[in-house]
Amino acid sequence: MDIFNEPGSGLQHLGAVTHDNTVNDIMSREGLVPGSKFPGHKWNQKPAAHRRRVIEAGRLWADVMNGRQDPILIKEAMSPSRPWAMAGLKEQYPGLFQGVNPGLREGIGLRETMSYSDYSALTVDILDRLLYGYYTAAPIQTMPLVKKKDLRDFRLVARYFMDGAVRPFTRVPSQVSGQSDTTLVPHGAGEPPTERSMQQAALEVLGSTQRVTYQPQLYQGLMSVNWRAMVNDDLGIFQDMTQRLAISGRRSISEFITLLYMTANGFNTTLVSSTFANQITTANGASSNNPALSFQGLTDAYTVLHRQKDLDGQPIQFEGQLYLVVCPNLWTTAMSMAKAIQADISVGGGTTNAQGFPSQRLRTDNWPMTGVIPIEDKWIPVVCSAAQNTTTWGLVYDPSSQARPMLEMGFLTGFDTPQIYQKVPNTMRVGGGVDPMLGDFYTMDQNFKGLLVMGGTQIDGRSSAWSTGQGV
Repeated sequence: MDIFNEPGSGLQHLGAVTHDNTVNDIMSREGLVPGSKFPGHKWNQKPAAHRRRVIEAGRLWADVMNGRQDPILIKEAMSPSRPWAMAGLKEQYPGLFQGVNPGLREGIGLRETMSYSDYSALTVDILDRLLYGYYTAAPIQTMPLVKKKDLRDFRLVARYFMDGAVRPFTRVPSQVSGQSDTTLVPHGAGEPPTERSMQQAALEVLGSTQRVTYQPQLYQGLMSVNWRAMVNDDLGIFQDMTQRLAISGRRSISEFITLLYMTANGFNTTLVSSTFANQITTANGASSNNPALSFQGLTDAYTVLHRQKDLDGQPIQFEGQLYLVVCPNLWTTAMSMAKAIQADISVGGGTTNAQGFPSQRLRTDNWPMTGVIPIEDKWIPVVCSAAQNTTTWGLVYDPSSQARPMLEMGFLTGFDTPQIYQKVPNTMRVGGGVDPMLGDFYTMDQNFKGLLVMGGTQIDGRSSAWSTGQGV
């Protein structure tokens, strides 16, 4: 029996031949016929019984693949369990058992007449197949950077602002001093006091219309799969089509948010500008221009935020959560700063030892990162092609907690998450109902669609501080 386990014996070269020339192909591959396509094989070097078994196995395989025999005969040929199947095999393919001990034929079949390598050749395809799914759908990490609003329709959205009337009160002189109070005296008959007038926001800040506007837009993604592809899909490839549309929708939202404050050339100048004084530069109180993300850079960002004033020149008080926005290259730096601990050294009234080591060591948290939540915006290097896409960072107060948020994003009610739809099938069996698998009557395609309705704009950048991280 050793000859059947030799390399190259049996059907290990059979391949996936499914036409009527299978027998000839097998004989040629095994070197069993003169003029073989494989010159290295000598047809007369194989034992006659071996050659006969290979030929009969090839005939059996070709008959099964072409529908002339029941596929169960393949299984019975390798592991006999049904007497009627063995009888049929011996009658129609007697060469399968040529050279096998007659006393073993009934219970052995092809198991002892073929090598282990022939088993996979006879079954042709891989036995263990697995389709790995797509990447895990990540949440929209930058959603905290916008103030989310529900919109009723597709009409233009307008946002107005009023400034003034927030200066500290004026001291009223006492009549004892002989001074008269003229602060509330109208300038003319019927005119109101002008000491605390209100007006729309300055034109140079909000543009010629003295308002901020945006309009929600429709976003969609389409997918189509043919019925024939669905029939052939034994790995479930098309079962996650709707999931992929949902991932595409979430990515659309992430990219849209990044585009509100970043452009291909760097920061959006409508939001990050000298008008809002929210650049981390020496002109706005920082110790250096556009510092890299570090302890000193973060303290400079705090300085810029705490120096903010309104259009009346009065200081602004910000409330709410602070977020540290970083590009992917700075994520590890941000997390290291969030976990860092500072060590302060003091002698505490005593004396140092001979080596000069102090008697006390005080350990404190890295206070600039206390309560600050890092947010990684993976879309910065996608949106921005400038050099700063690997060094950009910023410190932002929660827009939802501000009367004038940094960014606003509006969604049509019910469309703040991707909505998935399928085209209704219009193919019906004669005398029956609609067949959902056949899809469209003409193309036999099944069509899917994902929808989003959203819009957004920049509102007021004073609750944020930004650095390119390039030191210039």
